Amino acid sequence: MSHNKQIKEQAAARMREGNTPLLELAREYGVSTNTLRTWFKDSEARARAQVSAKRVATSLSREKYTSASQRQRLLMHALEQSPATIIVTDAEGKIIYANPKFVATTGYAVDEAVGQSPRLLKSGETSPEAYRQLWKTITAGKEWRGTFHNRRKDGSLYWERASISPVFDATGKIANFMAVKEDITEYMEAEAARRRTTDSFDSVFAALPFAVLVVDADGHIALANSRAETLFDTPGLVGKRMDALNMRWLDANNVALAADAHPLRKVLRSEADGFELRSRLGLVPPTGGTRWLNVRVSAVRMPDSAALAALLVLDEA
Repeated sequence: MSHNKQIKEQAAARMREGNTPLLELAREYGVSTNTLRTWFKDSEARARAQVSAKRVATSLSREKYTSASQRQRLLMHALEQSPATIIVTDAEGKIIYANPKFVATTGYAVDEAVGQSPRLLKSGETSPEAYRQLWKTITAGKEWRGTFHNRRKDGSLYWERASISPVFDATGKIANFMAVKEDITEYMEAEAARRRTTDSFDSVFAALPFAVLVVDADGHIALANSRAETLFDTPGLVGKRMDALNMRWLDANNVALAADAHPLRKVLRSEADGFELRSRLGLVPPTGGTRWLNVRVSAVRMPDSAALAALLVLDEA
């Protein structure tokens, strides 16, 4: 499966946040963990290149050059050709420079922006307190990073990831502020679509009237719905081992089923794609009482590693 740049950056951003286990991300994007790490490495390299370019620009701004200086011409060329939106303001926050990418992204001509505050772009979705915190950070000589939902000249909304830093003069006084901004609208829309898809899947999965589990080759539960947790009377099934749940199983003749005779074990031993077993089994939890179940176990492949796993569907008979 091919993945475009936005999807790769989305995955890298979620890895950077660290809120989702790597294995879960790999399953979601249908790639290996090694591929995810490569995406992340490439994203970090691009980020470092942007930081390096900004550092060079800041360093050059501290030095005095004549208007005819070759280095100044090179610097201006770099700013003009940058794929990122670049805005430079004076110490009061009024725009004194905007590069062509700013024009392409916002729809405002440079002469319309010069003399204005960058709030020219605000959509009303960023709180006054957020702007106050931004100004407090940069006037204290620190870099501010964040995300804006801004409005173009034509009224359409777009998302930007921004880095805003003070630029000091030779005496150490703040002379300007530089904003380097990236249009992340496609990423944000893809992320919103992913959340909607995930929420829809979670809602449907939770509403299924039968228990569903995915068990990997080592016997760990990789996926389980709420009906499975109710059936096994065990919350938080994901990550647990099936054989650690302390459940007893009975065959159709009400005889205790040996562990190796369970359809789950047979399917995992088969190592055959699409192999499936169906049976009627009794489940006896530690609290007692027997529940008779129609059991279907199918061999599936894990999206991360293509390792064999078993899909269990348990429906009370």
